Amino acid sequence: MTTTVQNMEYTIQVLKEKTPHVKIMVGGAVLTSGYAAKIGANYYSKDARGAVDIAKNFFKVSE
Repeated sequence: MTTTVQNMEYTIQVLKEKTPHVKIMVGGAVLTSGYAAKIGANYYSKDARGAVDIAKNFFKVSE
C-alpha cells in the first residue's frame, strides 16, 4: 500500500494533464480526506460503501 499511496499524487497529476475534465476518487483505510485533497483528488471515501454513495450522487442515481 505504501508504494501505491506514494504514486497516487503523480498518477492524479498525469490524469489531470491528459484529461482536465476527469474527476478522481480515492480512498481506503490508508488515506485521509486531507491527504486526498493534498494530492488533487476530487472525492474521498474511507470505505467502499461511502464510494458507492459518492458515485450515486455524482451520477444522480436514485434507488
